[in-house]
Amino acid sequence: MPVRKFIWILGNIHLNDNNLMPKKSEKNFDKLYKVRPLLLDHLSEMFLKVFKPGQKQAIDESMIKFKGRSSLKQYMPKKPIKRGYKVWMRCDSSRFACEFQIYTGKTEEVERNLGERVIRILSKKLLGKNHVLFFDNYFTSYDLLKHLETQNITACGTVNMSRKNLPKNLLEDKKMKRGDFDWSVSNDEITCIKWKDKRIVHILFLMATKSCEIGG
Repeated sequence: MPVRKFIWILGNIHLNDNNLMPKKSEKNFDKLYKVRPLLLDHLSEMFLKVFKPGQKQAIDESMIKFKGRSSLKQYMPKKPIKRGYKVWMRCDSSRFACEFQIYTGKTEEVERNLGERVIRILSKKLLGKNHVLFFDNYFTSYDLLKHLETQNITACGTVNMSRKNLPKNLLEDKKMKRGDFDWSVSNDEITCIKWKDKRIVHILFLMATKSCEIGG
Protein backbone atom coordinates (compact mmCIF):
# COMPACT_ATOMS: atom_id res chain seq x y z
CA MET A 1 0.00 0.00 0.00
CA PRO A 2 1.38 3.45 -0.91
CA VAL A 3 2.33 5.66 2.04
CA ARG A 4 -0.03 8.43 0.90
CA LYS A 5 -2.99 6.06 0.84
CA PHE A 6 -2.14 4.72 4.30
CA ILE A 7 -1.91 8.26 5.72
CA TRP A 8 -5.26 9.14 4.10
CA ILE A 9 -6.93 6.06 5.62
CA LEU A 10 -5.34 6.75 8.99
CA GLY A 11 -6.61 10.32 8.94
CA ASN A 12 -10.16 9.29 8.10
CA ILE A 13 -10.73 6.37 10.47
CA HIS A 14 -12.98 7.47 13.33
CA LEU A 15 -14.38 5.58 16.32
CA ASN A 16 -16.63 8.42 17.42
CA ASP A 17 -18.45 11.40 15.89
CA ASN A 18 -16.20 14.47 16.00
CA ASN A 19 -19.24 16.73 15.51
CA LEU A 20 -20.57 15.65 18.92
CA MET A 21 -17.26 15.96 20.74
CA PRO A 22 -17.61 18.19 23.86
CA LYS A 23 -15.46 21.31 23.90
CA LYS A 24 -12.64 21.77 26.42
CA SER A 25 -14.71 24.42 28.19
CA GLU A 26 -17.57 21.96 28.80
CA LYS A 27 -17.82 19.81 31.94
CA ASN A 28 -18.21 16.54 30.03
CA PHE A 29 -15.06 17.10 27.93
CA ASP A 30 -13.15 13.84 27.58
CA LYS A 31 -9.58 13.61 26.29
CA LEU A 32 -10.32 10.00 25.30
CA TYR A 33 -13.59 10.81 23.52
CA LYS A 34 -12.31 9.65 20.12
CA VAL A 35 -11.52 6.13 21.34
CA ARG A 36 -13.77 5.78 24.40
CA PRO A 37 -16.86 3.83 23.24
CA LEU A 38 -15.73 1.53 20.43
CA LEU A 39 -12.25 0.75 21.72
CA LEU A 40 -11.69 1.33 25.46
CA ASP A 41 -15.19 0.43 26.66
CA HIS A 42 -15.32 -2.53 24.26
CA LEU A 43 -11.99 -3.86 25.52
CA SER A 44 -13.16 -3.67 29.13
CA GLU A 45 -16.33 -5.57 28.25
CA MET A 46 -14.41 -8.27 26.38
CA PHE A 47 -11.89 -8.71 29.21
CA LEU A 48 -14.80 -9.58 31.50
CA LYS A 49 -16.45 -11.91 28.97
CA VAL A 50 -13.49 -14.11 28.08
CA PHE A 51 -12.06 -14.67 31.54
CA LYS A 52 -13.47 -15.61 34.93
CA PRO A 53 -11.20 -13.88 37.47
CA GLY A 54 -10.11 -15.39 40.75
CA GLN A 55 -11.34 -14.37 44.19
CA LYS A 56 -8.31 -12.26 45.12
CA GLN A 57 -7.91 -9.07 43.11
CA ALA A 58 -5.83 -5.92 43.36
CA ILE A 59 -6.27 -2.36 42.14
CA ASP A 60 -3.18 -0.26 41.47
CA GLU A 61 -1.63 2.09 38.96
CA SER A 62 0.37 0.83 35.99
CA MET A 63 2.38 2.51 33.24
CA ILE A 64 2.30 1.92 29.48
CA LYS A 65 5.58 3.05 27.95
CA PHE A 66 5.24 5.92 25.48
CA LYS A 67 7.99 8.27 24.27
CA GLY A 68 5.97 10.46 21.90
CA ARG A 69 4.07 13.66 22.52
CA SER A 70 0.73 13.46 24.27
CA SER A 71 -1.19 15.52 26.80
CA LEU A 72 -1.95 12.22 28.55
CA LYS A 73 1.70 11.30 29.13
CA GLN A 74 2.73 11.12 32.79
CA TYR A 75 6.09 11.11 34.55
CA MET A 76 6.42 8.61 37.42
CA PRO A 77 10.06 8.71 38.65
CA LYS A 78 9.67 5.77 41.06
CA LYS A 79 8.20 3.39 38.48
CA PRO A 80 10.25 1.01 36.28
CA ILE A 81 8.53 2.71 33.32
CA LYS A 82 8.97 6.38 34.13
CA ARG A 83 7.22 8.03 31.17
CA GLY A 84 4.04 6.94 29.45
CA TYR A 85 0.32 6.48 29.94
CA LYS A 86 -0.84 5.96 33.52
CA VAL A 87 -3.56 3.34 33.83
CA TRP A 88 -5.61 2.32 36.86
CA MET A 89 -6.01 -1.47 36.69
CA ARG A 90 -7.92 -4.19 38.50
CA CYS A 91 -6.13 -7.52 38.13
CA ASP A 92 -6.56 -10.93 39.67
CA SER A 93 -3.77 -13.04 41.18
CA SER A 94 -2.85 -14.43 37.73
CA ARG A 95 -2.06 -10.81 36.66
CA PHE A 96 -4.87 -10.80 34.09
CA ALA A 97 -6.31 -7.29 33.64
CA CYS A 98 -10.00 -7.56 34.49
CA GLU A 99 -10.80 -3.87 34.12
CA PHE A 100 -8.88 -0.65 33.52
CA GLN A 101 -9.22 3.11 33.36
CA ILE A 102 -6.74 5.46 31.66
CA TYR A 103 -5.73 8.48 33.73
CA THR A 104 -6.26 11.64 31.69
CA GLY A 105 -4.35 14.02 33.96
CA LYS A 106 -5.20 16.75 36.43
CA THR A 107 -8.16 19.01 35.83
CA GLU A 108 -8.49 22.71 36.63
CA GLU A 109 -10.55 21.81 39.69
CA VAL A 110 -8.63 20.19 42.53
CA GLU A 111 -9.95 16.64 42.98
CA ARG A 112 -9.86 15.18 46.45
CA ASN A 113 -10.01 11.47 47.18
CA LEU A 114 -8.99 10.45 43.65
CA GLY A 115 -7.76 7.09 44.92
CA GLU A 116 -11.08 6.37 46.62
CA ARG A 117 -13.01 7.30 43.46
CA VAL A 118 -10.86 4.91 41.40
CA ILE A 119 -11.57 2.01 43.79
CA ARG A 120 -15.30 2.75 43.78
CA ILE A 121 -15.42 2.72 39.96
CA LEU A 122 -13.26 -0.37 39.40
CA SER A 123 -14.98 -2.43 42.12
CA LYS A 124 -18.57 -1.92 40.92
CA LYS A 125 -18.66 -5.24 39.06
CA LEU A 126 -17.54 -7.14 42.18
CA LEU A 127 -20.73 -6.38 44.10
CA GLY A 128 -21.85 -9.41 46.13
CA LYS A 129 -19.44 -11.88 44.45
CA ASN A 130 -17.34 -12.73 47.52
CA HIS A 131 -14.13 -11.16 46.20
CA VAL A 132 -11.16 -9.95 48.24
CA LEU A 133 -9.73 -6.63 47.12
CA PHE A 134 -6.19 -5.41 47.87
CA PHE A 135 -4.67 -1.94 47.37
CA ASP A 136 -1.95 0.30 48.81
CA ASN A 137 -1.98 3.40 51.00
CA TYR A 138 -2.64 5.77 48.10
CA PHE A 139 -6.20 4.41 48.01
CA THR A 140 -6.91 3.14 51.53
CA SER A 141 -9.17 5.08 53.88
CA TYR A 142 -11.68 4.27 56.60
CA ASP A 143 -14.56 5.73 54.56
CA LEU A 144 -13.59 3.62 51.54
CA LEU A 145 -13.72 0.39 53.56
CA LYS A 146 -17.09 1.38 54.99
CA HIS A 147 -18.34 1.82 51.42
CA LEU A 148 -16.94 -1.57 50.33
CA GLU A 149 -18.68 -3.18 53.30
CA THR A 150 -22.02 -2.03 51.86
CA GLN A 151 -21.01 -3.71 48.59
CA ASN A 152 -20.17 -6.97 50.39
CA ILE A 153 -16.53 -6.75 49.29
CA THR A 154 -13.75 -7.84 51.64
CA ALA A 155 -10.82 -5.41 51.45
CA CYS A 156 -7.28 -5.06 52.76
CA GLY A 157 -4.77 -2.28 52.24
CA THR A 158 -1.76 -0.56 53.74
CA VAL A 159 -2.80 2.78 55.18
CA ASN A 160 -1.30 6.16 56.01
CA MET A 161 -2.12 6.85 59.67
CA SER A 162 -2.63 10.55 58.98
CA ARG A 163 -5.99 9.65 57.42
CA LYS A 164 -9.21 10.39 59.27
CA ASN A 165 -11.00 8.07 61.72
CA LEU A 166 -8.01 5.85 62.50
CA PRO A 167 -7.09 4.71 66.06
CA LYS A 168 -4.65 6.74 68.15
CA ASN A 169 -4.16 4.16 70.90
CA LEU A 170 -1.86 1.65 69.17
CA LEU A 171 1.56 0.85 70.63
CA GLU A 172 4.22 3.52 70.21
CA ASP A 173 6.89 2.81 67.60
CA LYS A 174 9.73 2.92 70.15
CA LYS A 175 8.06 0.22 72.26
CA MET A 176 7.88 -2.28 69.40
CA LYS A 177 10.47 -4.88 68.43
CA ARG A 178 10.65 -6.61 65.07
CA GLY A 179 7.73 -9.04 64.81
CA ASP A 180 5.54 -7.18 67.32
CA PHE A 181 2.05 -6.09 66.36
CA ASP A 182 -1.00 -4.37 67.79
CA TRP A 183 -4.53 -3.89 66.52
CA SER A 184 -7.78 -2.07 67.08
CA VAL A 185 -11.29 -2.90 65.84
CA SER A 186 -13.87 -0.19 65.18
CA ASN A 187 -17.60 -0.39 65.83
CA ASP A 188 -17.97 -1.01 62.08
CA GLU A 189 -15.71 -4.10 62.43
CA ILE A 190 -12.89 -2.50 60.47
CA THR A 191 -9.55 -3.67 61.85
CA CYS A 192 -6.42 -1.51 61.95
CA ILE A 193 -3.20 -3.51 62.42
CA LYS A 194 0.21 -2.09 63.31
CA TRP A 195 3.11 -4.43 62.64
CA LYS A 196 6.85 -3.90 62.88
CA ASP A 197 9.15 -5.62 60.40
CA LYS A 198 12.19 -3.62 59.27
CA ARG A 199 9.89 -0.64 59.60
CA ILE A 200 6.38 0.03 60.86
CA VAL A 201 3.53 -1.09 58.58
CA HIS A 202 -0.13 -0.15 59.09
CA ILE A 203 -2.91 -2.21 57.52
CA LEU A 204 -6.64 -1.56 57.37
CA PHE A 205 -8.75 -4.67 56.92
CA LEU A 206 -12.44 -5.42 56.48
CA MET A 207 -13.99 -8.89 56.48
CA ALA A 208 -17.24 -8.25 54.62
CA THR A 209 -18.38 -11.88 54.37
CA LYS A 210 -18.00 -14.71 56.87
CA SER A 211 -17.31 -17.24 54.09
CA CYS A 212 -14.38 -15.30 52.68
CA GLU A 213 -10.77 -16.49 53.06
CA ILE A 214 -7.71 -14.30 52.50
CA GLY A 215 -4.91 -16.75 53.20
CA GLY A 216 -2.76 -18.42 50.56
